[in-house]
Amino acid sequence: MNTILFRLKLVTASVILSLNFYSCNEADNSLAPYAGGPKLSNLIVEDETFNPKVTWVGGEVSVFGVNKGNKAALDSTLIWLILSDGDKIRYPVKIGVMPAGAQNITSQFGGTSKDSLNEDEQYTFWVLKADVWNQVSSNPGKELLADSSSNSSVVISDTTLVINPYSFNRASKPINVYINILNQRVLGPLADLIIETTTLNIPRVRWKIKAAGVKDTLIAAIGLAKGSLYDFAGAVWEVYSVRDSSGTSIYGRDNVIAAPVLVGSSFPDTKTFVEFKKENFERNNDYYIWIADKTWDKVNRQRFTRGYAYVTFRVE
Repeated sequence: MNTILFRLKLVTASVILSLNFYSCNEADNSLAPYAGGPKLSNLIVEDETFNPKVTWVGGEVSVFGVNKGNKAALDSTLIWLILSDGDKIRYPVKIGVMPAGAQNITSQFGGTSKDSLNEDEQYTFWVLKADVWNQVSSNPGKELLADSSSNSSVVISDTTLVINPYSFNRASKPINVYINILNQRVLGPLADLIIETTTLNIPRVRWKIKAAGVKDTLIAAIGLAKGSLYDFAGAVWEVYSVRDSSGTSIYGRDNVIAAPVLVGSSFPDTKTFVEFKKENFERNNDYYIWIADKTWDKVNRQRFTRGYAYVTFRVE
């Protein structure tokens, strides 16, 4: 009998401990989202596309917004604002593609919805948790800022809403799908060169012959090198005219290449000594494009070298 009573006491104690444990866990789940949860951080916007994917750290959100310019706000600069009931929007979010269960509410705050972004324009991307949406949506027109020093979820002033980073994050960046050609500097007596961008992100080269007495608009050689000074070790692309002379190949002695030229192209009656690879043409670098006609000595590359001209520029 004593053994049966002892076992009943053990079972009763186990049940009480289990109920206490379950109650504690239920209490933890009722805490505010920022109590122990991760901050919204590392908001990253995909490069080189008009429909970038956006990712972040900090879990699912209730609101995802995009403003034109450097400010996050519920105002006429909105070009995309989507809302879910509760925090149900997961990353990545692709601009122009509606996540399941979300609705587009851009027009409710005076914005104009767009499905893609524009080249060379600045945008601000932001994410917001459900716990602060009511306060934020009740204060349209104010700039949304994140501040980790604030003890409140939202601090409202005349012009701003300062939001705890556990509930809000933002990032601003320009859309730069196509390369930009900057700081062109043209030298050499043969011609004036112009470098143009293309949708292929490969430069196009034009030239206008200016050397005294030269009427031929064709050239005999062209090349692209990395850096602001020519160095064969940095050559990215080089093409010379070629002809056979009694079984011997003669290079750079015939004008056969016409403008305009897309970098990386090949031409009849030429030999490519350095093949162009797009991965070797990168943003945030300086480059040197040169041209030469049949009078060039194929040695010197100074600004006064006969039959030679070059342009330096920066790619961003």
